[in-house]
Parts: sequence; structure tokens; C-alpha cells
Amino acid sequence: MRLLACQTSIAATRNRLDQRAHLDALAEHLRTAASQPRPQLIVLPELSSQEYGEQAFEAMDELDDDLQGPVTAHYCALAQELGCPIAFGVARRSRRADGSLQRHISQVVVDAEGQLAGAYDKLHCAQFGASAEATHFSPGERLVTLDIAGWRVGFMICYDLRFGELAARYRQLGVDLMIHPVAFTRDFSFTSWHSFVITRAMENQCYWLSLNRAGNGWGHSLLCPPLVTPEASPEVLGEEEAFVSWQLERDSLEHARKRLPLAGDRRQDIERLATGPLPSPTVTTASQ
Repeated sequence: MRLLACQTSIAATRNRLDQRAHLDALAEHLRTAASQPRPQLIVLPELSSQEYGEQAFEAMDELDDDLQGPVTAHYCALAQELGCPIAFGVARRSRRADGSLQRHISQVVVDAEGQLAGAYDKLHCAQFGASAEATHFSPGERLVTLDIAGWRVGFMICYDLRFGELAARYRQLGVDLMIHPVAFTRDFSFTSWHSFVITRAMENQCYWLSLNRAGNGWGHSLLCPPLVTPEASPEVLGEEEAFVSWQLERDSLEHARKRLPLAGDRRQDIERLATGPLPSPTVTTASQ
């Protein structure tokens, strides 16, 4: 699979005019970057349709989208124009059963025909460091996998990475590639981000694209292979804006899974094992 990973700069967006200017400028970059070689999936960062921060979160009435709004319409048209699926970030607006408004941090995928293919809502909203997500957003309730260009693709967003059981569930669903859009700025969580990505990619034996926005204090997106060796290391970007074409090889997946046979060696009975400081005494028979 050929990925186009877009570590893009995102200017201040406090209203629809700001947002429209950002989307139009980014579309021009994508037209250029996707012209040669043609990607099979274009990926944008978490909340790529707007600024990330408290002021933008307070302006959600001007920036959100219900999957039938201007942001989704923009990317449906662009994906059809480019003939390539696009995974983009947006604040998704919906209604609860009681009619009250809620919003999700979502990664939405439109296919090469410009049709809505899927929408993953972030399961874990962060509320620490530079984050204020839980004040403004509701957690999702679904995992999402899509088959794209013959690859099983799974989705999680930023803080979701910290919960190993989620990655393990995606492994059970047969995921080959995890798309992990993020908004990591230089708070304390930035330091361990890459270590978590490498661990999740290797323990679940899949490619892992962790994609940040560009700019001072942001950036450093990475693509991690399913098996890290001296010959195959994670590829890491700097802080600057970058539109990078990465070729993923299925042979690398198969090699990783054969060389380190975790699937066959994994214990399926861990939750049923006894606990205690010492093993149980050996049971002796009458003949002994």
C-alpha cells in the first residue's frame, strides 16, 4: 500500500471563514503531493479541519460537522477529484437519544468515489496537560476497520494509544495497518509517545502510522514497521510541514509474523490463571 502522510500546518480557526481558507489551502497541497506517485490512502492528523486548543474548542458551533456538513462535503469532492480515499479529522456533531447535542473527535474516511466509508470517534478523551478534550467532547462507542487496497486498516486517535487492550482488540480483528492521528504538543506525554507507538506496532505486528500536525512544539510523526530491527527502524519526521509518500510492503508483515511467532505463542488463558506468591504444593498419589 502507498500512503500519503500529511503532517500539515493548521492556522488559527475560530469561524467557518478561517476553516474554509485552511481547507482550501490544504487541498492545493494535496493536489500536488498526490499527483506522483498516486497514493492509495491519504491521511491527515487529528482534528485536521481546525486548530487544536481551548479557543477553537469554544468555537465549536462554527467548526463542527455532522457528516453532511461543509467539511465532509469538501473532502468527498476532493477524494473524488483525486481518485483516492482520504482520512481526515473533524469535530463530529451528533444527538444523544434524549436529543441533546454532543461532539466527538472523529477521523472520517471518504472513498475514492467521494462516498462516506467510515467514521471513528475517539474512545478516550484526554483531560490532562495541554488537553481539555473531556470538557468539550464525548467518547466514542465503536471500533472501526476498513478494507483499503487489500489491507485491513484500523483507527484510533491520540490518547487511545495508552490503552493496550484496544490495540489488542484490533489485532484480533486482523488489522494490518493502524491509522493513529494525533495532536501531541510538548507536554509531559510527548516524551513517551514514540515508545508507545513502537511497542504497540511490535506487540500487535502491524504497521503503525502516528500522524501529528506540523509546527513549533508539534510534529515528529512516525511510521513504525511491524518488526523493528537494525535494518528496519521507525521513520520519524521533524517539526516542519511534510507530505510524505510511504510504501508499505505486505512481505514485511508476513516476515515479522513468521520471525517472531507471537500469534502461536500467546497464552489464551491468562485471565484464568491462578494468582499467589508461591506455586501450589505438588499433589502426591497413594502409590508415592
